[in-house]
Amino acid sequence: MSATPVNQSSSPPAAQSFSEVDVWLEAGRDGRTFIYCDSLSLGVGLGDLVVVRLRGRRLQGLVTGCRLITAKANSADSDGLQLNPVEELVQRAAVDPSWRSWLDAMAVLCHTSPFRMLKAALPPGWLGQRPGSTPALRQLWWIERLEAADPSALPKATRQSALLAELERRGGGAWQRDLLAEGFQSGTVKSLESKGLIRRQRKSESGPRASDQSAARAAELESPRSLTDEQQSVVNRFQSLPEGGGLLLWGITGSGKTEVYLQLAAAELVAGRHVLLLTPEIGLIPQLVDRCRQRFGERVLEYHSGCTPRERVRTWRRCLVSGDPVVVVGTRSAVFLPLRPLGLLVLDEEHDNSYKQDSPMPCYHARVMASERVKLQGGRLLLGSATPSLESWSRLQPHGSLVLARLRSRISSQPLPPVRIIDMRHELAEGNKRLISRALMDRLAQLPEKGEQAVVLVPRRGYSTFLSCRSCGEVVMCPHCDVPLTVHGSRGAQQWLRCHWCDHRAPITPACSSCGSLAFKPFGAGTQRVLERLGEELSDLRLLRFDRDTTGGRDGHRRLLDQFAEGEADVLVGTQMLAKGMDLPRVTLAAVLAADGLLHRPDLRAGEQCLQLLLQLAGRAGRAEKPGEVLVQTYSPDHPVIRHLVDGRYERFLEEESTLRREAGLVPFARACLIRLSGESASDTATAGTLLAERIRAGCAAAGWQLLGPAPAPVARVAGRSRWQLLLHGPQDSEIPLPPGTGLWEGLPKDVSLSVDPDPLQL
Repeated sequence: MSATPVNQSSSPPAAQSFSEVDVWLEAGRDGRTFIYCDSLSLGVGLGDLVVVRLRGRRLQGLVTGCRLITAKANSADSDGLQLNPVEELVQRAAVDPSWRSWLDAMAVLCHTSPFRMLKAALPPGWLGQRPGSTPALRQLWWIERLEAADPSALPKATRQSALLAELERRGGGAWQRDLLAEGFQSGTVKSLESKGLIRRQRKSESGPRASDQSAARAAELESPRSLTDEQQSVVNRFQSLPEGGGLLLWGITGSGKTEVYLQLAAAELVAGRHVLLLTPEIGLIPQLVDRCRQRFGERVLEYHSGCTPRERVRTWRRCLVSGDPVVVVGTRSAVFLPLRPLGLLVLDEEHDNSYKQDSPMPCYHARVMASERVKLQGGRLLLGSATPSLESWSRLQPHGSLVLARLRSRISSQPLPPVRIIDMRHELAEGNKRLISRALMDRLAQLPEKGEQAVVLVPRRGYSTFLSCRSCGEVVMCPHCDVPLTVHGSRGAQQWLRCHWCDHRAPITPACSSCGSLAFKPFGAGTQRVLERLGEELSDLRLLRFDRDTTGGRDGHRRLLDQFAEGEADVLVGTQMLAKGMDLPRVTLAAVLAADGLLHRPDLRAGEQCLQLLLQLAGRAGRAEKPGEVLVQTYSPDHPVIRHLVDGRYERFLEEESTLRREAGLVPFARACLIRLSGESASDTATAGTLLAERIRAGCAAAGWQLLGPAPAPVARVAGRSRWQLLLHGPQDSEIPLPPGTGLWEGLPKDVSLSVDPDPLQL
């Protein structure tokens, strides 16, 4: 289809050659191809990203076809000269044919269109509505250290001295934004400037950063550490894998998995191949980036949602054109980066649910994408975890293609910390109605005098999990979602209600809206409330909170972890991100409050995920010279998960869970697919689900699949939209029996949206 013709102000020559190009644009649900003309002689080629106009809008699209056309005056072919021109070339050869073939195969696996998969893969803004014009090169603050004329003028404040030392380490100068990213405050910078110890000046972004810092850093790169026999065995085993092979590295917490990653990465760089290291959470990025940069310097790049769109585009372009191999550290979206040739692809903490995207489409798991990528494009896959997922465990040889390697000993030679279970039923019977047991209080009180630190896991953020009337039992719900509102704020100060699904906020009223009772009380405990209670009971403790509310911004995680690592707090209170791969040498105590909230969930994977989380948290304690211990508060001390936590036999749990699921025909020994429908009207959404079920029922039955539903989703309303779902369940390794292409969406009402989630982790 051709775009709207442009007016020609002059007659064309007798014969003229021009390039006619097919441009794939975001039009309709799955994109459409339009024909344009390279009349500006930009040299547009296959796989380029270009800017064109469609109905007056500037859009960025992908060139999918090119033809050289020769037109003669007054001939039918001259109509080609009426095509709209390609206005700008954004990125030459942005899409490699081999990479595109892999992406198209992944679109089929995810039951989405190639266009949607491509848009998800490319950096934000590279397909679709063109953002504002690219800004000119920014002027940033460059900070240089000055020699102090009087030694007595050197600062006594710890952070000011640390900033001067950091400038010295970086060769005497650094960008202010990089120093702030390291956790330094702007007030510290201003204080040093007022004392004449540093000088700030505006410089171009392409200024001294590379030239001044790379040489200094190259001279101070860290040497590889000596490997233990276990680590060397893992390295040898991985290097013996064939192209496209994969290895599951099961290493207990503190066993040196990261050092294995770094030494394997070094070997790939020497061989001229790129390395991709994935982590499940942004909070894990700073530590891994720091370790990589200490070893590889300026060859380390970042790619994750914490980067600005400009930074992600810059990383993508460097991956496209870099002649030298690089190491990229990122979250799940980095699996799409165009690294050729790719030598090593690592998924650290491979068991983590954050590797799965369930909304919006395409719904994919980074582990599946990575496995298919190395099979189709080359390279080798390394899955690392202290608590491997049952999915990976079930795919070990001889039942699957993964090879198993083990690290059973900690680098520090310290044993795994013992686990102590605190039965909260006994605490209650003995008159202790507090959130925190007496044993945990006593242990926390000892931290300052011993010079030790602790991490305390709380299942939920906020102050309290919900607000309820003690007279009539009414729970304050979100007006837009079928979930209770969470109390935020601290007691004695302003508190408010907030929905963690749609972010609706509301004030707390003094009386129940249903019965008028004043017996209105928050129930449950979040991180804010635990922090408040600890501050009341143990006033000498220095406390920090580590959850989604306190780690906002580009470097929120790094800032808080640096504060804690530098000894500015004794206790770090946080949510599940506390348990994920952080190395905090002074931590000797890991505690879990309200473990029952993790155990008793209506989820097939509740036991597996709870045990993984608790074992990972236990691994934060005793990683250095001092031994650690773990305290778990629960009302269910005899639960199988708690028993496995105490004996530390995760392999025994995997064996028992595998037997149960295999006999019941449940994942991963079967497949599942969730079809989600959402609409403003509950009846229209339910009707659409019923009609859809009738359309696909025969195909499911013929393929040996069960079809359940439609039924309301567990949270039946979010942001004012009704949610229904269909669940498909079928044989292991079989294809999901859904119509190809856009068949599912045909006949769907305009106000009802539909998404397909193959192999969902949550219902």
